[in-house]
Amino acid sequence: MKVFNAEEYDSWYDRHRDIYEAELRAVGRFVSLYGDPKLEVGVGTGRFASPLGIEYGVDPDEHMLAFARRRGIRVVRGYGEDLPFPDSFFSMVLVATTLPFFKDARRAMEEVHRVLKDGGGFVLAFIPRHSHLGRKYEEMKRRGDERFRNAHFYTLDEVEELVSGLFKLRGAVSTLLGEEVKTEIVEGVREDSSFVVLDLVKI
Repeated sequence: MKVFNAEEYDSWYDRHRDIYEAELRAVGRFVSLYGDPKLEVGVGTGRFASPLGIEYGVDPDEHMLAFARRRGIRVVRGYGEDLPFPDSFFSMVLVATTLPFFKDARRAMEEVHRVLKDGGGFVLAFIPRHSHLGRKYEEMKRRGDERFRNAHFYTLDEVEELVSGLFKLRGAVSTLLGEEVKTEIVEGVREDSSFVVLDLVKI
């Protein structure tokens, strides 16, 4: 079942430009460290992949992929739990805000590991469950918002468990700080951050 309307989803980035640009800067801090080819899993409409120079994108929603294709991304319809790419193909894989929507998040992490070259980078950006925005989305889920019906927002400890044995942490930044959702970028993982970006390396 299609949950997100592609047009409404894409326009969100224009309506919340300051938040989008902060997220883009935070993710770009690590994406820029890696060579090509690069992949975004859950590419959506290409709002991250296109400005960050990520060539490939995978997503289950054809309507989303149509937007990403127009932004110059080489798109493939598929799921994070079964990536339609060969082993050891990519230098970097990005997962940005998609983590809550995997049916089997550990399996998706294993697939990212499989398609990465040895020593390749995995940039994982997520909204912590107990953050200001995490609590907001959890409340929307409780109130029956269909967009979040099957979403699972993770704590940092849970994310560390998901990547355990597959990746090691090389760096982290945080943004969207506090209830004011301040858009400065700070080093490390801040407890009051609604957007945490981890720079992980394949082991």
